[in-house]
Amino acid sequence: MRIASRAVVVLLTTIAVLLSSCTRYVGDARAVAGDDRSPVDASDASLCETVDAPLITIPAVKDDEPVMKIPQPQGWERSTKLDSELFRFAMINRSLATDDFTANLVVTLESVPGMEQPDRVFESQREGLESTFGATDLRITEHTLCGLPAETVRYLTPTMGNLAPHPGTVVIAVLHTDDATYAATVTIQTADPRNPTYQRDADTILKGFQLLPPSPS
Repeated sequence: MRIASRAVVVLLTTIAVLLSSCTRYVGDARAVAGDDRSPVDASDASLCETVDAPLITIPAVKDDEPVMKIPQPQGWERSTKLDSELFRFAMINRSLATDDFTANLVVTLESVPGMEQPDRVFESQREGLESTFGATDLRITEHTLCGLPAETVRYLTPTMGNLAPHPGTVVIAVLHTDDATYAATVTIQTADPRNPTYQRDADTILKGFQLLPPSPS
């Protein structure tokens, strides 16, 4: 069983949802969880990159989930409009709005039972970006995040309504427990990629995101 390309849903909805005045919700987004999941991957906070911004722990839905933490640079505000089992955290920065589009960020977490190979997870996410969402000009960088296999995918969105194509970036990281595979994504978008504040903040957020094993019970 492969992890579905739900990061694509993030891209399709945040364009409409995380603008200044939008109040839509995403429904029926469910993650799979088991009981007493022990960490398999050797991820630890000492392997995570340190950045110069406050680090927020993203609230868990279940006690046995991986721990996620994210930097919050100045000007970025928490948004709870999308909160669900899939959509775990969102931020917007109204000061970086351009052409009625607010710079935004969404974190997702999903899982499937068993041991899914990271390459297959990454392939599924990229396939969804291209075939379902219509993203183009994908540029892929393989790396690690807190010692875990990860990919950064930079892409160009399709035209959506009155919104012209604009760049987006998603970081995908994979963590295994003894009976499940977790995939976390951090997606950030803007209509003004040349803004130096956005560039600095995006770099801080994406580099400083942390995905860590479930806390011992």
